[in-house]
Amino acid sequence: MIEKIISGGQTGADLGGLKAAKKAGVKTGGVAPKGFKTENGSNPKLLSIYGLGAAPNEDYKYRTMANVRASHATLIFATNSKSPGTKLTIQTCKDSGKAFLLINPFNEDATKMVLEFIKNIFRRYERKLIINIAGNRESKSPGIENCVENLLFKVMTDYLDAR
Repeated sequence: MIEKIISGGQTGADLGGLKAAKKAGVKTGGVAPKGFKTENGSNPKLLSIYGLGAAPNEDYKYRTMANVRASHATLIFATNSKSPGTKLTIQTCKDSGKAFLLINPFNEDATKMVLEFIKNIFRRYERKLIINIAGNRESKSPGIENCVENLLFKVMTDYLDAR
């Protein structure tokens, strides 16, 4: 059901999604800010390992808009849904008419909700999907990167048989 996982490569939810896809044998990509900027500085591994391209500028808004538009739907993993990045992602999805799911990955029913969301999007498009992963960065939500990685890996391998 999933052709590719994309994200902007930020620490936390973004990177967790890319790691899960790579581990599950699913293609990865997306657009990162110029210089592969993250909260920890430049991360050129986003290109070499995950195949992300660099935006023409360092503006997080540009990469958010590019990734939402390049996907069928967006999964937003957040413990703080009021963060500026999460609010921007939600608004971009709404403005682009793209489906999104805002979810706290630490909730016990998160796996089931993500699985149902992906199945519904698949029914809508009836083709393999490009899913954008967004959400809180690691410094604002400690442990989110590992949580998202484990959750998405489980969804892709145990339920969707992405391998």
